[in-house]
Amino acid sequence: MDKKHSNINQKNDELKAKIAAQNEETRAKIHAQNEEKNGFKVEGKDKTGCNCEDKNKKIEELTIDLKRIQAEFENYQKRSEKQNMEFRQYASASIISDLLPVVDSLEQGIKHNKELVLVYEQLLSILNKSGLKKIEVNVGDEFDHENMECLMQEESELADGKVAQVLSTGYMLKDKILRLTKISISKKKENKKECKEKDEKMEEN
Repeated sequence: MDKKHSNINQKNDELKAKIAAQNEETRAKIHAQNEEKNGFKVEGKDKTGCNCEDKNKKIEELTIDLKRIQAEFENYQKRSEKQNMEFRQYASASIISDLLPVVDSLEQGIKHNKELVLVYEQLLSILNKSGLKKIEVNVGDEFDHENMECLMQEESELADGKVAQVLSTGYMLKDKILRLTKISISKKKENKKECKEKDEKMEEN
């Protein structure tokens, strides 16, 4: 990750130097043209016999070039800022993802040791400031493949396809899913009456 960031910075420095050199060269040409125009004007021509109108046209062309270079530099700055932002987000996501198992352990631990509640809340508060938030899933919810991962199916009183248990909490980092919520999905438990009716139908057949 550090190597990737170093390569980005190196490319940025090279592009900065190149654009700065082009800017300096263009400014020097415009300055030289202005000096010639102001110091050697003789009835529309300078001492070399060059028409001032041609010089003005050349200055205009150089000015356009300078504006183009300045626009390219501004675009480069925007690209550089975007790259740096993406790098910081990637680094943040990687670190937070590594901390999620710790959050899971504390979440389970507070069920047996209330002294861990403060540590759990402090850690979660720090991560929340970085953009981490829980994906809210409750027992009885409809299965949503975009936010959930089904690990098993179990019999329950719920209708088929409902969330029977939340096995581990899912999280989002800002607007992107960092980890899906792991759940078990329900398979409606048959009652004795339904089983008896099925058995009777099978015997009739």
